[in-house]
Amino acid sequence: MTRRTDVRIEAALNDRSRPRRDLARDVRDCTEEVLHFLGIAPGDHVLDFLPFRGYFTRLFASLVGEHGRVFAAIPAEVTKIERIEAGRQEIEQFARERHNIVLLTGSTEEALAPEAIFDMIFIGQNYHDLHIAMMSPTNVQTFNKLALRALKPGGHYVIIDHVAPTGTPAEVTGALHRIDPAIAKREVEAAGFRYTGKDDVLHNRNDPHTSSIFARGIRYHTDRFILKFRKPAELARQDGQ
Repeated sequence: MTRRTDVRIEAALNDRSRPRRDLARDVRDCTEEVLHFLGIAPGDHVLDFLPFRGYFTRLFASLVGEHGRVFAAIPAEVTKIERIEAGRQEIEQFARERHNIVLLTGSTEEALAPEAIFDMIFIGQNYHDLHIAMMSPTNVQTFNKLALRALKPGGHYVIIDHVAPTGTPAEVTGALHRIDPAIAKREVEAAGFRYTGKDDVLHNRNDPHTSSIFARGIRYHTDRFILKFRKPAELARQDGQ
């Protein structure tokens, strides 16, 4: 079935200020379909966690409009990685021209400290990193609880990540940078979120799931999952805070 055209998404994708490298990625990463699934509305406050060079940050800024805000969170603990620091500097530069983009560069805890401020928290292809040393001292359990608290009641938490074979322990992330979708789902639900659905638009059945995501021939073409969760509307505050 043909998906109905969304003029806001078309406008975001056709924004002339977007880098050429981003335009080249749109078809490969089925970005139009992904944005439909996210359902970001004008005026929303969206947290883009670990956005690298701001591919989604730019698109989100177009979608939320002048009355919304996009918070690009790049925790200080990971800026020691050269490519992440370079990405932070790039986002800092274009955020000066897009007044609805806010760059957050403190700790992970500081980025997620505000209570009930975000309509969506998005983490694109970096959820698995919560299981490895680069995110120390924050761990995945802490992160998901902070995410729950930071979302408005009814707000959404969306994860895109690389698929690991079913039953693979979370410890595999350090070597392959992948995670079993069932593990991610279980961890997020344990924090109090409710699962609302998935999108298979990034599924690649030709990915054997056994190599690093950076391996020749599979890089940029991994099998990826998209999971969407909701903070229950009755949860105005996180229990036990």
